[in-house]
Amino acid sequence: MASGHTEGLSPYGGRRRSRVVGVKVKVQFFAAVRELVGAGEETLELPEHSTVTVLLDSVVKRHGEGLRDYLYGPKTGHLRPSIQLLIGDKPVSAIGGLSTVLSDGGVFAIIPPVGGG
Repeated sequence: MASGHTEGLSPYGGRRRSRVVGVKVKVQFFAAVRELVGAGEETLELPEHSTVTVLLDSVVKRHGEGLRDYLYGPKTGHLRPSIQLLIGDKPVSAIGGLSTVLSDGGVFAIIPPVGGG
């Protein structure tokens, strides 16, 4: 169904509506990204089979142009190579890149470059 809901037959006859089909992902923000977002983490509900790209689009839509400009190169529109993305403890680049499908209950981290010395 287009609404994101599934329908089935009620044991009492007629149709019943069940829960929205999708995934919940906890998104963690670090360093400068945390400052831009104004929080250390949030949980997003996304459609089933959502990818890393869908999650990033959702985060940028929620938090605005400042975050978009920080994450994506202005000339290319591509994710800056210095931004690290993790699913659990694994780099997204090692498990399928931006087309990696997210799992319900997963933890996703956006980690900007951190200077030190």
